[in-house]
Amino acid sequence: MNRLQAVQRLSRGFASAAPKSSTGIEHAEQFAKLGGKKPDWKLYKVQNYLNNDKYTYYQAEIELQKYRLPQPSNKKPDVLPKVKVEAAPAKPEVYKTK
Repeated sequence: MNRLQAVQRLSRGFASAAPKSSTGIEHAEQFAKLGGKKPDWKLYKVQNYLNNDKYTYYQAEIELQKYRLPQPSNKKPDVLPKVKVEAAPAKPEVYKTK
C-alpha cells in the first residue's frame, strides 16, 4: 500500500457522511424490541387530542375562513382603504415671557 492509499483510507474515517444526530431508526428498533404496549391516556394533558379525527383540522379551517381576508386576484384591482381625515387641531398658544 502506498502513501496515497493510506491517506485516503485514513481520511474516510474523519470525513464521514453519516449524520451526527439520531435518525429515528434507533428509536423505532428499540420500540419494536419492547413491544407495542398500549399508551397510557392519562399522560395526555389535553383531552381534545383524543377526540381528533382525520377531518378535525379541515373543520377548523372552514370555521376560520370567514375571518380571513379575500385572496388578491388579477381580475380585480386592489382598493385602497378609506381613511377619514379630520382637521388638524389649532396650534397651541406660545407662551411669551415678559
